[in-house]
Amino acid sequence: MFEVDRPATQRWKRECLEKAKLPIPSWLTLVTVDFERESLLERLKTVGFKDDRPAFFTWLGVVPYLSRDAVLATLSLIARIPDAEVVFEYGRSPAAYPPERRAGYEAMIARAAALGEPWLSFFNPDELANELSRLGFHEIEDLSPRDVAVRYFGERDPPQNAPGAHFVHARRALTS
Repeated sequence: MFEVDRPATQRWKRECLEKAKLPIPSWLTLVTVDFERESLLERLKTVGFKDDRPAFFTWLGVVPYLSRDAVLATLSLIARIPDAEVVFEYGRSPAAYPPERRAGYEAMIARAAALGEPWLSFFNPDELANELSRLGFHEIEDLSPRDVAVRYFGERDPPQNAPGAHFVHARRALTS
């Protein structure tokens, strides 16, 4: 198992583990990558990742903080792996929401930016699905905030068009 994060965050995690006297398990490799400047697969291969085998990527808490180009470049690399799967979340542009819903969403985005974590990319669900298909993903599921509320929280009638994270599961099935 490979746990990937940006260099500063990975250093902080190592320091926390050392301070708590928790060893890094032998089955876990901590990897640093700057998604804006480095290739995820090249970084992973330097520590033993085999890109000719099926792989599952949990890429949560990352996409909004990267440029659109970095997101699509990384997804393109993942799509080159046979039988690859990826789960990630993204946000839609504030302009996609009606004014009464937009203000709260923009305030959340502003709070993240004030903490030094600006949101750099937003996606339209249909355009993203087309990009994923173009990259070679054949099975794509995009859960809207409403879908998540119904499926995972049992809400019977959540609001339409509520801002929040979309969750995507995309798979590049093996071709015969």
